[in-house]
Amino acid sequence: MSLITTNDGRIVLKKAQSMMAVPYVYDSTIGDYVLGSDVYDISAIIGDTITLEQSDGNTEAKYNEFVGTPLIENTSGGKYEFSAQCIDLQNNVLKSLFGVLTASGGAAAFNADYVEMYALIRVRFEDASLPDVVLPKVHLNSKLFIQQLKTKTSQGNISGTAMPRNCAIENNGQTALSPFTSIYSSGAYTPFAPVLFVPRGRVALFYKNKQSNTFDTYSSVNFTSGTVSDVLVSPSNGSLPTPGGGGGGEGGGEGGGGDA
Repeated sequence: MSLITTNDGRIVLKKAQSMMAVPYVYDSTIGDYVLGSDVYDISAIIGDTITLEQSDGNTEAKYNEFVGTPLIENTSGGKYEFSAQCIDLQNNVLKSLFGVLTASGGAAAFNADYVEMYALIRVRFEDASLPDVVLPKVHLNSKLFIQQLKTKTSQGNISGTAMPRNCAIENNGQTALSPFTSIYSSGAYTPFAPVLFVPRGRVALFYKNKQSNTFDTYSSVNFTSGTVSDVLVSPSNGSLPTPGGGGGGEGGGEGGGGDA
């Protein structure tokens, strides 16, 4: 047994710098939702409204008739709920995160019923040493508030439940790292995770669909240039081709750990 001190190198998430969203689109060829090609920088977020909270887990016990010790306990973890309040109600935001129907002339029509929507959410912090908080797939249930317009403003509550998604984290185009579990010595480890802490200079890859017995397809998001591209991963040797080609940075061309 050894003494482990935690004061050195502690991580405190504070002072958010940006929030970006990548809406999912339905791919009829595979019958599932995949990451779309649009990356939105949602800048008009009301201060101190970005929230990621895990709900309480649930424990159900079957007790012994004769003693106080339970015969069995069944424990399930809580869900991760995300929300952020945005005052920008332009058509792009309403369409991508609220499921609103929009027209080129500027009109917007709200649906009468719930619209199935998903989005990848990333929150970055001012301190470059802090990891990005990435929610690979949020099942959106956003709400609109138009009230008290004399003293306040309209706003949209971007909210939803973080869902597990098969994903990996690229380390300079080589080993895929997972912050939650052990790392394969040779191979891209792709855990199902509802929330990721992605270090700066790493690229998050999100499983799209199985292409063949030899290669899997992943989507790589370049938050700097606002692009989403597909890359191939070879499960046999864990090789991770650099997204966009080039030298290992995000989107290629950075040569070793670009902006994640």
